[in-house]
Amino acid sequence: MKFFKETIINAFLMSFFAFFSLSSIIFIKNITNYQIESIKEKEKNIFVKQVIPTNMYNTFDKKFFLIKNKLLGDQKKHNLWVLFKDKKAKAAIVESVAPDGYSGSISILVAAYFNGKIIGVRVLSHKETPGIGDKIEISISNWITKFKNMNVVDLKDKKFLLKKYGGQIEQFTGATITPQSVANAVKRTVFFIKTVPLIFSL
Repeated sequence: MKFFKETIINAFLMSFFAFFSLSSIIFIKNITNYQIESIKEKEKNIFVKQVIPTNMYNTFDKKFFLIKNKLLGDQKKHNLWVLFKDKKAKAAIVESVAPDGYSGSISILVAAYFNGKIIGVRVLSHKETPGIGDKIEISISNWITKFKNMNVVDLKDKKFLLKKYGGQIEQFTGATITPQSVANAVKRTVFFIKTVPLIFSL
């Protein structure tokens, strides 16, 4: 009888500590997830402020959507902000992907008017070679700012080829795949932005 009681007590204690440990893990995970999401949200606002002028950010209304489209580089859902002035949709900001970077996918943020004129572009993340391919970062060089005010006509627009291929895009010393990959993604993304009024009946 004594052995049976000890077994019951031990089983209860083990179950209690297992439950307590599991509950603690779930509680900490929920707190951590909230903090991560909060940080990501703050980062998004920083990036959005970087691709459009301050006066535009402060005076235009922004409406957020999640969108899936093959022009954005993969099959995932991407963040889209439509910008309104006096209740009329004027432009959009979209997160997209260059899937064919030298070292993998390159995430970018593109802002453009619906007529195809680019407002701003920033690279959000990449794994390109330090010292060569990382010149796509605004913290390394101003290369990414060269897209501002360029206009995308269609998906065959040759302006978005590197100069060595007859286009207007500067390449880097020792790197052509990375800048061409970003330029192609910018062109596709802006072409997508031109279709936003039709997609959302704006």
